[in-house]
Amino acid sequence: MTHFARRFFALGLLAALSGAAHAQVGGQVAPVRAAPAFQGAKVGAGGLLTLTDGAQVTLSQKAGYLTGASVSVPASGAARAAELLGVLSGYEDGLAEPLEAFLKRSDVAGRLPQGVTVDAEPFTVTARLTGGRLNVSLVLAQVPAAQFAPVKTAQAARTATASPVVLRVYSDFQCPYCQQFETQTLPELQKALPADVRIEFHQFPLESIHPRARAAAEASECASAQGKFWAYKDALFADRSWLSGNAATAFTAIAGKAGLNLTTFKGCLAARGGRAAVDAGLAEADRLGLQGTPSVFVNGYAVADPYDAPALLRLIAYARAVDTAPAAATPVTAPSPLPSPKAVPATPPATR
Repeated sequence: MTHFARRFFALGLLAALSGAAHAQVGGQVAPVRAAPAFQGAKVGAGGLLTLTDGAQVTLSQKAGYLTGASVSVPASGAARAAELLGVLSGYEDGLAEPLEAFLKRSDVAGRLPQGVTVDAEPFTVTARLTGGRLNVSLVLAQVPAAQFAPVKTAQAARTATASPVVLRVYSDFQCPYCQQFETQTLPELQKALPADVRIEFHQFPLESIHPRARAAAEASECASAQGKFWAYKDALFADRSWLSGNAATAFTAIAGKAGLNLTTFKGCLAARGGRAAVDAGLAEADRLGLQGTPSVFVNGYAVADPYDAPALLRLIAYARAVDTAPAAATPVTAPSPLPSPKAVPATPPATR
């Protein structure tokens, strides 16, 4: 299975999905089954739906949520497959049109017998031509947990649990969009945040466009060494005095207000004691293919709009139900088997 041209398709899809409705895949399964597109369908073994025109649809579900969907149509049915996946995604033509165009490209069509996987944030789309049938599947893209680096800059879940839902925020202290997330979205989110959610802050200073971002990140790591990271992080986003004048002086003044030992803090700042942690954060962001800030994940699911607190809460509910539920899920097998889609990093927000 190849990730051929996934960036081409993903970039074409991002604009189309902007402002679209909440996706069906990743939501409750019952409303999807009741959609007009599936009225009159015959239900076969394993929940296989055969529509009136012969198209076949399978729905993968777990704990009441739709975790994925696949469509099987004749080899010439790219348009129909794209139309149905548009419905199943919740984005209608926003996904259907670019997907149809992608599947009909001559270079893509030539690879379909081997299989093609594309990253179409927030989904992974897999297509394969087998036995005269075109099989196309859709799942929420998920980065495997092992690909994320552990960090000390984490706020533990209020309720101890072996499997907390993890909200990972990749951020840049100088980024105005990160400031918006930290001062507006996150406080709103925390008012309703379930007790089993762990919040992690991952350093991702965009040094090429934010010349003071790394210094702020290193200062925050010096605060972390004294167990004061969260208070200091909040202060850096609230007090922007360090963006002009002598940054080290401003960092120290903010440290005093946050209750840090100033002698220890100044020593750490002078010795660049936070450098290694920031370097590690940058290496992780590069490994994940992140391109902008803030980049936010719920467990391994990339968040398309980090400023939409209600959508974040829905994704947290999905992750809790699907990722922590018993392994057994409703078995769904397409008539022409599709290979399991590979989990790949979803395309992050555009560089700010």
